[in-house]
Amino acid sequence: MQKTLFKYLPPAKASFLLLVLIMGLSSCKKFLDTKPTDVYTPANYYNTEAQLQQALNTANGTLMIPSIYAQVLGFNFAASNDELISNKTTDGDARGLRFNFDATNVYVANLWRYCYMGIQNLNSLVDNIQKPTMTEAKRNIIYGQALFLRGYYYFLLTSHFGDVPLILHVPGITDVNIPAAKQADVYGQIEKDMKQAETLLAGYTSASLGYNDVVTIDAVQAILTRVYMYWAGYPQNNTAKYQDAIVYANKLINSGAHSLNPDYRQVFINLTQDAYDVKESIWEIGSYSATAGTAVKTGNDIGNFVGIPSAYVATDTSSYAGAGWVNTTKLLYDAYALDLASTVTPKPSFDIRRDWNCASFSYTGTPRKKTPITQPWLNFSGKFRREYCPLSSRANGVYGINWPVIRYSDVLLMKAEAENFVNGPTTAAYDAINQVRRRGFGNLYGNVVKSITIVSGGTGYSATLPPVVTISGGGGSGATATAVVSTGGVVTGIMITNPGNLTSSGSYYTSAPTVSIAPPASGTTATATATITNITDADLAAGETKASFQLAIRNERLKELNAEGLRRFDLVRWGNYYSDIQAFTVWTAANGGQTSNPNGYQGLQNIAPRHALLPIPIYELNLNHALVQNPGW
Repeated sequence: MQKTLFKYLPPAKASFLLLVLIMGLSSCKKFLDTKPTDVYTPANYYNTEAQLQQALNTANGTLMIPSIYAQVLGFNFAASNDELISNKTTDGDARGLRFNFDATNVYVANLWRYCYMGIQNLNSLVDNIQKPTMTEAKRNIIYGQALFLRGYYYFLLTSHFGDVPLILHVPGITDVNIPAAKQADVYGQIEKDMKQAETLLAGYTSASLGYNDVVTIDAVQAILTRVYMYWAGYPQNNTAKYQDAIVYANKLINSGAHSLNPDYRQVFINLTQDAYDVKESIWEIGSYSATAGTAVKTGNDIGNFVGIPSAYVATDTSSYAGAGWVNTTKLLYDAYALDLASTVTPKPSFDIRRDWNCASFSYTGTPRKKTPITQPWLNFSGKFRREYCPLSSRANGVYGINWPVIRYSDVLLMKAEAENFVNGPTTAAYDAINQVRRRGFGNLYGNVVKSITIVSGGTGYSATLPPVVTISGGGGSGATATAVVSTGGVVTGIMITNPGNLTSSGSYYTSAPTVSIAPPASGTTATATATITNITDADLAAGETKASFQLAIRNERLKELNAEGLRRFDLVRWGNYYSDIQAFTVWTAANGGQTSNPNGYQGLQNIAPRHALLPIPIYELNLNHALVQNPGW
């Protein structure tokens, strides 16, 4: 077994190992005159390129442990807002889902602890970066990645906790009481580290690598855009940083290396299947213990607690294990544009993101049965669908799904928001948001089937065995649909299940295709006609004001980025987190959520102004007497 500078250990053992390392750095030859040979210390480590890389891998891999991205950052503290609410009581409280946690919460403590453990590893690496003999090109890549990751750990810390200790070198044995730096200074150091990383990683792109679960210059520029957006918003309100966000978003956009996957659903299917989409997904956190670019990864909770419930059944090769501890909200479901003319109930959406993100079904029983859900408050988050994982993973309970830290659609929406703040709703701002909206409708590269209207419902059909619907012609391909039949044997509607072949090359529809409904065994054949989209159907209406365009951005981020751990921070940086959740709680009661999901509703009622930040962990306050607890905790 290879030795590593730090291994994944229980917090007590990890803290002890950290203490040993600090003592090794600070003390003289008080204990032994013989240099240790079976334990690594900075004195006998970092001697080779391989050791530098291994230390970097450890710091990178720490991001994909349950205390960070393998569970917490997409679930605990992130799944109680206007997009997702808990359906649990006691478990939901323990996990932080219902605003009933405090400074003793283990998930709060471990988020702080493991972020600083990552920083500790990186500080030691940065301090020793010049030690081995190696090519400067390879040294620069490791150095740049280390600086970026240190900055990113601090970004996680300051966005969750506010003012935090800013430690840039391995501390000495007497460095115990370290005061928190002001958040503005933390942001300043993040910017410094990431800008230096940008220079060091010049030319090191995900396109050249073929995978995106390592730090590249693309990741640096995308995350710097996000850093500037947070810095510009509450509580710093340094609005000059919106211009910096525009600069960095433009670097990504103008590079030509990134574009939207034409099929929104495929973005997340790719993640479950470990298929790298380096155009859309700019930076992913790879599952722990896997070399970048490999498919064999250890398990995580992505798609589990925030996912569609199911049990794994050995005799059912389509099954998987998923808990589904949160539901999507009616507010999210209602945010997507409806086909109001459709005779199908519930009304279908023109936006394919709705039925992917708000899964109106679960899997129950043995053998498993797909059970429909008709109440929007009880839909499950369908973004990360474990059923698409390879069978070998599902059978072993190992779900090595990468976490998409930042996607190109997020960069486009940040560009639109920053552009609007600085210059108003310009053509550039409209272009950025409309790319995301068009992809949502499936017509980013061409027109798809928009709606199907019944001309004649026919007679003699079976409600339990609806007729086959065939869509042909029109210059396109790939559209599919199913018929809805009444108990009286009449086709009452056609539900589009796929609007077309959503790839960059199509083929897309140039005219309305023919819809054919199979005849009944006896009776009259139903008929229907189709319409196709216009390329501008999804576009935001012209003439928006600066204020209304900002509201459109907020709504678009809800539709596009839900369940990706970003909504809470969007609401915070927009300056109205507490009041927005309060208003949503009132809306929930008025729109059926209080009775449909009482656990989630009760959790929302616990929101307080203090929840804009997490509390400083109590154990840290007991150890570091220079720290002060966050307001309200």
